[in-house]
Amino acid sequence: MPVVVLIVSQAFCPTRAEGDGLIIPCFVMGESVDPAGNAFTALFIQDPLFRYTAYPLPPDLSDTEKRKLDRVYYPRTRKILVESFDAIIIRDARILHFTSNQFRDLDYAFREAGMASVTIHGPSWDQVWSVVTTLYELSPVDNFKIRFYEPWRVVFRREREPVFLPFIELGMEKVVGEAYGTMEAKQGATVWADMQPQDVPWLVSWRPGGTDAGMQWVFADKFDAAWWGLGYGTRDTNPYAMDLATNLLLYSLGKPLISDIHARRKARSLLYGFRAQKLLILSLMDWAESFGANTRSLSSQLVILENQTEGAAGSYLVQDYAATIDLMESLSARIGGISKEAVRLKDDAMFWVYISEWLAITSVAIASGAVLWSLMMRRSVYRAVQATRIIEHL
Repeated sequence: MPVVVLIVSQAFCPTRAEGDGLIIPCFVMGESVDPAGNAFTALFIQDPLFRYTAYPLPPDLSDTEKRKLDRVYYPRTRKILVESFDAIIIRDARILHFTSNQFRDLDYAFREAGMASVTIHGPSWDQVWSVVTTLYELSPVDNFKIRFYEPWRVVFRREREPVFLPFIELGMEKVVGEAYGTMEAKQGATVWADMQPQDVPWLVSWRPGGTDAGMQWVFADKFDAAWWGLGYGTRDTNPYAMDLATNLLLYSLGKPLISDIHARRKARSLLYGFRAQKLLILSLMDWAESFGANTRSLSSQLVILENQTEGAAGSYLVQDYAATIDLMESLSARIGGISKEAVRLKDDAMFWVYISEWLAITSVAIASGAVLWSLMMRRSVYRAVQATRIIEHL
């Protein structure tokens, strides 16, 4: 069962083949697709379970400029939309410029193709959702109001399915947010959590009418940086936020929920750390190679490690976190060795660059000094030019 996540970001085009397997392809669209402003983008970048395509849609553009972006980022046909993605994340997307066909395609995807959405509102509620009947009917909430600034915390409803209940023991109900919106759950919608002391819904979902409707989710807080840990000073305030987002998508797709949150976090950190280290090594290798260094040996070693890491990622996708952790920890020394060798090649290249620059500067200085010494200290060598007879007779 596909899920749609609308978020705007750098484009990566997943295929339905990935969705039919273990990897979940998502579409992210809206005013912010940057990991610093979108919790789901931050998840997709770090977790190998997900692939995503981003559609950045700045709110201050004219409709003409937005349509130009549509031609670049947005799926051209209903078939591409439905077959390319399992989920859409929508962060305050001002899409009133969409054509009637595009709105009908979204309606079909959410009602008939099992696609789910995660929506974060802002001014888009008044500008789009409350105006366009199709999207209003798809939304599980009504009367969205933005934004209020006072402390709040999430309280999960204990009677719901255990999608988010494991996070209670991990202290998520103690995390304090700073800004929020208010909304009302429509009749038939499910409220999963409330904000206290405001006593208003924080997370609401439902499946709209249709032959194969997908889950439609709405958060009230517009990815509040303090609660989601997205700001520079709040990175560690809610360390399990990405796992909450993962469980939400897994539940929407009918996939098993996270079996061991702590083990998953460690395995994900090791895989992401390898990817980050690999990118650093490739950067160092490219730099050293541009100065003539031989990087073929390092490239071969890195390819071997990448192939072995694919096995660890495969174990991660089926939630065999112990196997992932064991393999990645066994590879850590080797990737560390490759990193040191890459740094050595860079240092060697820098050494010869410094030597070349030193020789060039020194040789110029010696030549300049010799010329200056000859002109200033050995002036007696040179005789003054005497006037010609023509000049003497003038």
